[in-house]
Amino acid sequence: MEIVLVRTEGRGGEAEVTVNGEPLAVMDALSAADVPARPGPLPNARLEIVAIPRLSALAPPGEEPAESLQREWGWRYRARAKVLSTEPLRVDLGVFTAALDLTLREEIGAGDSLDLAIDRIILSTG
Repeated sequence: MEIVLVRTEGRGGEAEVTVNGEPLAVMDALSAADVPARPGPLPNARLEIVAIPRLSALAPPGEEPAESLQREWGWRYRARAKVLSTEPLRVDLGVFTAALDLTLREEIGAGDSLDLAIDRIILSTG
């Protein structure tokens, strides 16, 4: 995964990045406390997804739309993700794949599609 920093407000603020060429707004946990990170490629960066369990669920049966990631506002997103594995839970969001720390009421299996409410995507070092 190629992550490039476009701009940042600094640690704890919003950062604009491109991930595999796609623009995303994320929370900056990569910058030092007193110095914002410099724009450019971030070879040691990673993205962590914080989903909202009560607003996330298995996609309705029979629906097989492509994986997607749609920005709602700030660093909040709605996503359709395909489950790649369950132990640990790893999903494909179309733009990138990520591990999730998420427990749903429904049982999740590899190949299932999830509708995710994403509270934030965190940019940090990996």
